[in-house]
Amino acid sequence: MREHLKTNVLTFDWPKKTPTFYFTINELKDSHPIHKSKFSKQICNAFKDIGINNLDQIYTTFIIKTSNSIGVKINLTDYKELSIYKQFLKHQIRNYCKEQGFIVTKNFVRNIQVWLPTKAVSKDYTLYLKFAFKLQFAKLTELPEMIISYDGTSKVLNTSVQEIEDTEDVKKCIYKNKIINYQMPLDTPEKEEAFNQIDFNNAYPIFNLQLAKQLNLTLEEVNRPKNKYQTYTKLINKFANKYLFTNAFKVIIPIKKEEFIDVPLNRINHIDANVGLLEFGKDSYGNKKTHLVPKQAMNFLTPYRRPVKPNIKIFFICHTSHKDFVKDFYTNFMKGVNTEKNYYKGFEAYVNVKASSSKEHFIEYTNLNHPLPEIIEKLGSFNFNHDTTKYAAFYISPFDKYTPNTEDKEIYVNIKELFLKEGIVTQVVDYQKMVGNIQNQYTFQFSLQNMALALHAKLGGKPWKLAVTDKKELVIGVGAFTNQSENIQYIASAFSFQNNGLFRNFEYFSKSESKLLAGSILTAIRDFTSVAQADKVVIHFYKEMKYEDVKPIIEGMNKLNLKIPLYILNINKTESQDIIAYDLNWGDKLMPLSGTYIRIAVNQFLLFNNVRYSNSYKYSDTEGYPFPIKISISSPDSDAFDDADIVLELLTQVYQFSRLYWKSLRQQNVPITIKYPEMVAQLAPRFQAPIKDHAKDKLWFL
Repeated sequence: MREHLKTNVLTFDWPKKTPTFYFTINELKDSHPIHKSKFSKQICNAFKDIGINNLDQIYTTFIIKTSNSIGVKINLTDYKELSIYKQFLKHQIRNYCKEQGFIVTKNFVRNIQVWLPTKAVSKDYTLYLKFAFKLQFAKLTELPEMIISYDGTSKVLNTSVQEIEDTEDVKKCIYKNKIINYQMPLDTPEKEEAFNQIDFNNAYPIFNLQLAKQLNLTLEEVNRPKNKYQTYTKLINKFANKYLFTNAFKVIIPIKKEEFIDVPLNRINHIDANVGLLEFGKDSYGNKKTHLVPKQAMNFLTPYRRPVKPNIKIFFICHTSHKDFVKDFYTNFMKGVNTEKNYYKGFEAYVNVKASSSKEHFIEYTNLNHPLPEIIEKLGSFNFNHDTTKYAAFYISPFDKYTPNTEDKEIYVNIKELFLKEGIVTQVVDYQKMVGNIQNQYTFQFSLQNMALALHAKLGGKPWKLAVTDKKELVIGVGAFTNQSENIQYIASAFSFQNNGLFRNFEYFSKSESKLLAGSILTAIRDFTSVAQADKVVIHFYKEMKYEDVKPIIEGMNKLNLKIPLYILNINKTESQDIIAYDLNWGDKLMPLSGTYIRIAVNQFLLFNNVRYSNSYKYSDTEGYPFPIKISISSPDSDAFDDADIVLELLTQVYQFSRLYWKSLRQQNVPITIKYPEMVAQLAPRFQAPIKDHAKDKLWFL
């Protein structure tokens, strides 16, 4: 059955009459600033007697005429004036939403976001649903377009600010249907006045982990829906039907049709699923073995390559109270599970290696919250044979990832760094989670599969690689992670040589060290081109790459006299939430076929990465229902897009690299060129010392 793709876009009519907006030099009550970047030629001419070229902004009351204002008929074919019209529409939408009693704010990409309270019952908080509006013009159609997205939920505590003892834990709060930054610096008279007007008895904090700890609130397990498409589409349709398909809303946004639009057929294309074919270990006759789905393949195929050292030793680090758990866990990890449907028969059988316990290296500590002194002392007394043996340490963590205590969270990072210096990889095991899972041997085996896979890769093995590698390309991935406590963004680059996806090495820097990042990228280009002729250089970047980021790379390539096309792909590290598409012809599951891509603007695409390869493919809910990723493609080379097939090649590469994730068997929608660097950027800056070079070509961070 042919697909029927819809998207979360509503179209509306252009205004029947050209609107006239009124502008002034001075700020008036209820006026809105117009930044100088929106000063069109027509607006400048309207103020030619006064002159506005040296002003940072002027003001408008939009369609309301005021004394001494200058009226301008807005030209909607001028992009600067169109942006003012967009500002007007956003103002009207905000006013409408406030009249409905919604909390109105902005999301992280500065789109209008509204919060609606639910009837979910909790004595501790009120749960809010969040929806966002994004306006755009003639991107998918010839009409103005409004994207309606579901931004998830937030919890607002029922405990007022007045009742909270330590307000340092209050980050943001709700007061009179507005979101207030409680910790904002009071550096202007206006901010100081606004803060003084807050009635603490009627201000309610937005939930955060530190506040939950202070108030002894029970942290509930996040109830994630099996199929996000179902939840998302149900909620946006309900929201649109109740609040947008009304006469009152249509007065400000004249919606063309009371339903989300179909994706235009000329915007849809597909990547052949077979380009995602993966190569595993050869059979006993030396024949190559391939498969599309690692989760299935690993049940009967062997990994592509073993770790380079023949001996593998495993030992444990645990609190004294967890010794019994270690015995049970080790038995299951090494020998397999005791269940009728058995897909995991032990570490050796699953990843085709030999491994044994290193009991003489077992570390037991007694101080739950400060284990490092004991661990360091015992580690210092051990001898290791690194010449022929690879060691792996399992750290049984008594703290889960939701623990609000930052010192407890850092223990795992400290241990990872400590053992990495000794050339030993570590695998964390969440005791609280696993002690429950181990009781259900059937589901526990899937956790063991993922651990075995990740450990195999950390030890230097290669579980699988791309089977289709017909081009010589250098792919450089740059990812980022923001340390919220330090408010510093770290970036890391991971290099993969040619298009087989095998990891090579990485570097990491703080955001301010962009020149060092450019230098590391150039080093990778030089090293690659010294041994092979590259067809092109491709950079996968976690955000839009600015010219100042690209300039030193271009200059460096020119100095090396490299006449190689350079392509830059901005790949959002998170799934696209603002614009999605869904398939009405796949029952109620809705997720489009794997490899589907949609052109949503000039050189901007949605790419669907999953394992739904056909309508007949038996799809399991355990595979997940990932949303698409958004990709923008650019190049500093003027002739970069002369080849009509280049966009398909570049999107195919992203599609392929998303199939090389070795931390989990579940198919990822974000490629490892973004995902792996983010992991490095998340961990490495928290280390006490720089990472040694010997660790920069290993996947210890999985």
